[in-house]
Amino acid sequence: MRPLLLFVLAASVAAGAPEPPDPETVRQGLLASGRAERERAAASVRAWSRLDPLGAAALWEDLDLRGKTELVRAIAGAGTTHAAQVALRFAKAPEPEVFQALLHGLADGGEKALAAEIPEDVPLLRRDALSQLRYRWKVEAELVRLKSPSGPTGHFAGQYKRLQELGRGVVPILLDIVRDRAHPFPNEGAEGPYRAIHPEIARYDPYELRDMAAHSFGEVVQRDDVASVTRIYELWSTYWKSDQRVEQEDLAPALAFSLWDLGVRGPAETYIAWLRSETDNVSLTGLQRLWELGYANIRIGRYDEGEEAYKLVLDWSPSKALAAYNLACNFAIRSREDPGSNEERFKATALDYLERSIHEYNYGDWGWMEEDGDLDAIRDEPRYKALLSHLMRKYPARKKGDVSKKPEDFLVPGRPEKPR
Repeated sequence: MRPLLLFVLAASVAAGAPEPPDPETVRQGLLASGRAERERAAASVRAWSRLDPLGAAALWEDLDLRGKTELVRAIAGAGTTHAAQVALRFAKAPEPEVFQALLHGLADGGEKALAAEIPEDVPLLRRDALSQLRYRWKVEAELVRLKSPSGPTGHFAGQYKRLQELGRGVVPILLDIVRDRAHPFPNEGAEGPYRAIHPEIARYDPYELRDMAAHSFGEVVQRDDVASVTRIYELWSTYWKSDQRVEQEDLAPALAFSLWDLGVRGPAETYIAWLRSETDNVSLTGLQRLWELGYANIRIGRYDEGEEAYKLVLDWSPSKALAAYNLACNFAIRSREDPGSNEERFKATALDYLERSIHEYNYGDWGWMEEDGDLDAIRDEPRYKALLSHLMRKYPARKKGDVSKKPEDFLVPGRPEKPR
């Protein structure tokens, strides 16, 4: 075994693997009074811990409390399961500051760090805190997975099923996201904007994250969960009267649709009545309201009214690609919900509109199209498969979140648009 080990070490050196830092230099850095020096030392510990976390952990005895917190956070944040397992040995440390640093470090380390096994002898309350951290990562990872690859994320029935499968514990996290209220680590105060622990969420426009969470409640919350339904209704009431555009015009409607799914229909009816009063002209504002009216009616199952609104959008709005796409969704849903004599006609109409969206108006987000559950009824049709093949040849796949969203992008020609 020894010759093989020497060969591996030699190969690592030849490949440019970093050498462990001088322990005394790192120790002095962790004890330094200056923040910059401590940060440099912590970076050295993270790099060291990817190779030899036990060696880095050996510095523990010669550090003061601040140095210990820096050390534990750096080891846990190295991003490997092995380093996290070493850091978790300090979960029993009597100082609460050290445990707090461990939580932050595991969050920094991400999925591999959070996958490390929690030692059996860790006190119960601390085990619970570590489990909660893992749970939040799963919730945020699911939101990242649902992100549209080409910009603003649309919405479809069944989209949040996997969030629902995580259990009722997701609801407080989602409420914090919608309220933009900091979700604290244990023993911390909830102040400031929501703090995600999943790094990919940094790609989001914060309003989009809140919008996704608001739309999810209709599938995640149970109707018999009166306390959560009440909180959502109270939040809708606050945002509906808000003077902030995003809260009133994006978050309040999303909450209204979730409440509709939960059996509380007043907010959605209020929103639709307001939209009707705003769509009596062909100005940019009127067209935007007309667009929203089409979506709102389809969202609550009023398909004829939704079709009527979107046909007007096709006539007057620059956002024709998404209007035709949403009409395709409208008829695909109807073919599924009305499988009688109209099923084939609705499927054919859905495919007609999808072809118009792609060939006439240059819709190109095939990644989202493939994920959109509203189109499930036509996904096996030869015409759909031909459209998908055409788009996959024309547009390369994008990593999720590569295109940002700003509220003012809505209904502007040539900019990212919002699918249903």
